[in-house]
Amino acid sequence: MSVSKVPPLEIRSPHGITDFSFRSREWNGVIAYHVTTHLAGRSWQNFSTNQATVAVVLEQVDGYGEPRTRINNPTPRNRYDAGHASFIPPSVDVWGYADASTSTVRDLRMRFDYRVIERLLAEEFDRKKWNEPLLLLYDDRITQCAELLATECDADGESPLYGESLMTALLAVLFTSPQTREKAVQSGLARWQLRRAVEYIEANFLEDIRLAELAGVAGLSPSHFARAFKVSMGLTPHRWLVEQRIHRAKRLMAKNGKTISVAAHLAGFANQSHFTKAFRRVTGTTPGLWLRDAV
Repeated sequence: MSVSKVPPLEIRSPHGITDFSFRSREWNGVIAYHVTTHLAGRSWQNFSTNQATVAVVLEQVDGYGEPRTRINNPTPRNRYDAGHASFIPPSVDVWGYADASTSTVRDLRMRFDYRVIERLLAEEFDRKKWNEPLLLLYDDRITQCAELLATECDADGESPLYGESLMTALLAVLFTSPQTREKAVQSGLARWQLRRAVEYIEANFLEDIRLAELAGVAGLSPSHFARAFKVSMGLTPHRWLVEQRIHRAKRLMAKNGKTISVAAHLAGFANQSHFTKAFRRVTGTTPGLWLRDAV
């Protein structure tokens, strides 16, 4: 079942599907479903909806699966492992097919409208890519983002900025041209843009800052801002915010004598568990062990 207030996932025209489950979240106007499907024999389902869909197969057990424009017409391919992505434009029939030996398929499905991509990518949006299906794309950047998003669907903890940044990066790979991406990677933020973004973060330190808000402060699209910020700061906006919160928590614990739970709250973390997880990821140790060595 879903963990957020988004439309439930409907499996269209299913065959050979014995059971399925999903968890879902919404970021940047994109609904993401982390789906596990159990199969018996040759199976298929129709991915088409009135919205665009991106489906990334993260795991397949025993057999193999693939997207097909016709159920009985195999898609040409030279590798059969999981990790492939497909883009299905609105109201275009693309079937998710699995052979008879496949028992389980796990995938991430994202559904969204045209205006969402326009807003996220702005002038970087290669509109020619919107109307044509794209099948069996193997790209490590997409797969890595999709796996992290799937984890976020299952566990509510990170700030919205984290999921928004991942989602925007994934969609940018699909809907921008290589020339646009290469040019964007080379340019960071102007000084005034970086200053305004940092000032905004500091003024809203304890809030759930959104990627679109930061991009608006700098006068850029979310996609452009996220890449330019990383070029300028060496970290993604979310990672930079987390590190600033950890620095504040360290000061609160070591200099002000706050307990771990109070410091976590005052530094903007959802709870102590979330704080401990972030602290370990950034510093390599727990808040308790760090505090013991710091005093």
